[in-house]
Amino acid sequence: MEENTSNENTHFIALLTVALICASMYIFSPFLKYLLVAAVLALSTSHAFVAAVAFIENSSSLPNWIKRSKKVIVSTLFAAFFLMMIFTPLLYFLTVTFDQISALNIEEIKTTALDIWKRFMGLTENVPLLAELFQRLKTEGTSLINGASIEAVLKGGQNMFSGASGLIIQIGWILIFYFLFNLYGANILHFLATLMPTTIKHEKYLYKECTGTVAVVFYGSLFNMAAQGVAFGILMAFIGGYDSLYLGVLAGFCSIIPIIGAALVYIPVVVLELLHGNYLKAVIILLFAWTVMGFLIDNFLRIFFISNLKRIFGFEYTMNEVLILLSILAGIATLGFWGLIIGPSVIALTLAAANICRDIIGEDEHTPLTGC
Repeated sequence: MEENTSNENTHFIALLTVALICASMYIFSPFLKYLLVAAVLALSTSHAFVAAVAFIENSSSLPNWIKRSKKVIVSTLFAAFFLMMIFTPLLYFLTVTFDQISALNIEEIKTTALDIWKRFMGLTENVPLLAELFQRLKTEGTSLINGASIEAVLKGGQNMFSGASGLIIQIGWILIFYFLFNLYGANILHFLATLMPTTIKHEKYLYKECTGTVAVVFYGSLFNMAAQGVAFGILMAFIGGYDSLYLGVLAGFCSIIPIIGAALVYIPVVVLELLHGNYLKAVIILLFAWTVMGFLIDNFLRIFFISNLKRIFGFEYTMNEVLILLSILAGIATLGFWGLIIGPSVIALTLAAANICRDIIGEDEHTPLTGC
């Protein structure tokens, strides 16, 4: 009788807990995305955070008040680093882009677009078999440019970038939650571990796979963004005639887009140089982008950087590189910019949980697959 009462009490508490968790998620629903992004960011930098805290703790030259407040100090420094390294350039890019869109002369844009279109279509005049098709394209393209399409595109872009104030609020919440996750992350993980009906070995495996995969993606993307942005900005300062700081920031952010990368920035610049007859500059930009940015930085320096970080912090991962790339693409397609790190973390946890399930099945041959 007492055993039945105890089981009923346990089931009731479990159901009550699940219901209250759902209710809490509903209450915090406006902040769930910020919480998720901040949590993944905290996991990706957990190795560096632990190392920084240990450095302060073991340093004999630092005063005791710093050692007592080591977690608060490191959490503040990490939040400030994110503000300076990622969010400040992002806000700069959005602000400058909005100002530039607002100052654009629509008639001048139409004239330039028509000139480019006529030059391009002039290259097709030597193809007699497709002359009729190209003539139709020329007429339709000219009509489209002279119409209201360019005004609509610019208006839409202006409206999009005018929402930068909303992005500032998002960044503020993410930084606040990131600070709190760093400060209380160990307590949160310990509490979650006590609730999970899993062994310590499995919990450590889940943590290792998730943090290792996310750390590789995060640090690799951060290095790629900074290195390619600085490299392209220096190149544009050398070429002259462009806002090198703006194009460097833009190239840095575009570099995190898989496959396409900074080509979204340097290809239009190359086209502009070709249209102005600056063929040497166009070749220099193209060769620099392919050799330095695409080959040297993306394939060698980034791998060297990640290898050193793995050696210093000791994080590990077993997720396939191709699957990481696909998870990044899927994450960006589903969640936008933040899907860059959320996508790989979800897939890494999924694979880790599947591996644990497989190991459990291997321990008991009679356990059916549907029991996982």
